[in-house]
Formats: sequence, C-alpha cells, structure tokens
Amino acid sequence: MSGLIYRDIITQIRRSFLGNIIPDILFFFMFLVLLGKYSFSPLTIVLLYLPTQTSIIPITLKEADSSYKGRMLSMTFPFSKRELVLSRYLSCCLYQLYGIGVIILFLALHFLIYRTYSPAVYLGIFAGGLLIALFMTLINVMVSFVGNINISTIFYIVFVLLAAAAYVLYLFLDIDPLDLLILPLPLLWGIAVGIVAVTGILSYNVSMNAFARSCR
Repeated sequence: MSGLIYRDIITQIRRSFLGNIIPDILFFFMFLVLLGKYSFSPLTIVLLYLPTQTSIIPITLKEADSSYKGRMLSMTFPFSKRELVLSRYLSCCLYQLYGIGVIILFLALHFLIYRTYSPAVYLGIFAGGLLIALFMTLINVMVSFVGNINISTIFYIVFVLLAAAAYVLYLFLDIDPLDLLILPLPLLWGIAVGIVAVTGILSYNVSMNAFARSCR
C-alpha cells in the first residue's frame, strides 16, 4: 500500500504543490509583513487560506485519475479495495504535513514579531486550522469517490465559497471569538475533535461503498 501512497504524493507534488508554492509564499509574506499588525491576519491564513489550499488535493488526484485512467489501472494492482481507498485517505492526510509546517512557521514568526495574542490563543488557532483542514479534506475525499470530477470540483468551490462567506461575515460583524465560547473550552475542543473523527469514519465508509459499486 505504501506504493499507492507514494504514487499519490508524487502526483500531488507534480500537479498541485509546484503550482501552489509561489501563491503560498506570496500570501505568507503578505499576511505576515503587510497585514501582520492586524488581528485577522493569522486567523485568515491559518483558518481559511491554508485549509482550502491543502484540502483541494483529493480533487487534484481525482482529475489525475480521470486523465490517465489511474483508478482503472489501480484495480489491476494486487491490492484490496480497502487498501486502495485507505491509501487515498492516508496520502491526502499526509499532505497536511505541508500545511502544518507552514502554519507553525507563520504563527511562530507572527508571535515573535507582533505578539497579538497569547501563546494559548496561538495554539488554539493552530489546532483550529488543523481540524478545519482535516474536516474539509475528509469531505472532499468522500465526494471524489462518490461523484465525477465535475461534481467534485463544483462541491469544492461551493465549500470554499461558504467558508469564505462565513469568514467575511465574521470580520464585518467584528465578533470576538471568545464571545462564541458558550461551552467550556476543553469540552468545545472535544466536540470539535469528535466531529472530525466521526466525519472521517463516515467518509471512509461512504467512499468504500461507492468504490465497491464502481468496480462491479
């Protein structure tokens, strides 16, 4: 199965990473240097920009499968359906390591330069960005198995627009995130982790069923 993961990661690097690295660098320095003094800077790049960038990988791999009949070729390999589906989930989640590295570097530099928030809040922003990226990735992987490339792309665009609209609304209403914490913080994080975990289980099962049907 490691060979499948390696193939997906190489495809990600060739078709997505190399094309996104320049915009990522530009946005990184724009939000750190030009907009770093504003409180929304770390929230925007960590909770919105990077999750939407890294969660597009399932769509990239779906498009590669469609272009080169990669999914049909994979069926000829000596792997079970479970391994084929699981490898796609693992490769997409492993790509999040790139986003994690960028998030850690950005938040560390932002804290050292501006100290807008306390270390605990920066840690919370990091955790929130990671959970959002994982949630979006799990949903997008499921959609890539259930639908074709057009459906996957449309769903991703709608997903990103809804996330952006919610974020813009948050900025215009000038909401303090701490005011939204009706529940105790540990319980709130527990619920968030639970939602991502349940989403992962449901997403994997739906993808398995969809992939099994496509093989008949």
